[in-house]
Order: sequence, then C-alpha cells, then structure tokens
Amino acid sequence: MSADPTPIIGVLLAGGQSSRMGEDKANLAIANTTLLKFMHAKLQQAGFDEIVICRNAPGYLNDTVPQLGPLGALHTLGQHYPGRRALIIPVDMPLLSVASLKAFATAALSLNVRDSTLPATLGQQMFPLYLPFTPAVIEALHQRTRQGDDLSIAAFLRDTHGQTLSSVELHDDECLNANTPAQWQTILAKVSTTY
Repeated sequence: MSADPTPIIGVLLAGGQSSRMGEDKANLAIANTTLLKFMHAKLQQAGFDEIVICRNAPGYLNDTVPQLGPLGALHTLGQHYPGRRALIIPVDMPLLSVASLKAFATAALSLNVRDSTLPATLGQQMFPLYLPFTPAVIEALHQRTRQGDDLSIAAFLRDTHGQTLSSVELHDDECLNANTPAQWQTILAKVSTTY
C-alpha cells in the first residue's frame, strides 16, 4: 500500500468495554499472542505501513469524547487524520483473512474519484469499513456524536451515503466476532485449525 503518496491507514478498534465478554477482548489469548497483537499483525501482513490502534489506554489513540462506542473512535480519527483514508476493523474479528483485507483495500482504493469520498462497507456488516476523512465525513461524524440519539455506525453511514463494495465477499466465518465467551470459544476452535 506504500506506493500511494498518501497511503491508506489501517485502523484497529480495540477500545470496547467488553461487558458481555467479562474481560478486555484485546488481551484475550490467541495463537500464542494477544488478540490485539494478532489483529495488528494481520494489518501489517495486508500491507498497511501505518496502523492506528483506537484504545482508551496510554500509548494508543484515545477517544476525545468518551462513551460514544465505535462512533467515538471514528470521530477521534477524523480529528487526527483529516484528509486521510482508512480501512477500519474491530479487534474482535480474528477470522478476517489477510487476503480479504487486501482485496477490500484494493477495491476501496480503486473507486472512482467521486465515490472515493464516500464511506464503504461490504453491506452485510459494518466492518471492514473504508472511511475517507473528508470535510463532509468529519462534519457528519461531529453532528452524529452531538445528536446522541443514535450513535450507530449504520446511522452514520446513512448520513454520509455509505456504499457497498460488492466486488469483495467475505466467507461466512470471517464475519464472526467475539462478544461472549461462547462466541470466543467457537472462534478459537476455528483458529486452532488454521494457525
């Protein structure tokens, strides 16, 4: 991805409260490392030279407005990286393949000039998310965080006319995320057959 003069940023959302999991998901053990390091390595392997980890802890990009969930992280990214583009994934989707991340980034970067200023997902879920931090996107994030009535990524995508990258498809397992201990055990069983 470094051939582009302003390369796309890889972003890892790892600041959730993990209330249903009962412990910090980023620190869960997987493939002889932590989930945070595991997902960071995937972004590196996918070719992202610049990776930002959104996590409310020292040494990471902390939310400028607390308690807004993933939307708060996107809002903070917009404040820190205006004019940049990002591919954003959550820490709790370890079955996302490096090949899928590369394909998604390539599809996002090949959008025509007008469409490349719009957010894009794969349609069936919110992440991975391609997000260009244009003035319009940054303003939409600002407005959505101020409204407070609907802090969902889906509402933000409606505000910004988000599009679907239909040229990329994830396998069903890649969409699994770990919100509960039972889901985590299912994912671990699948990871153990791959790594």
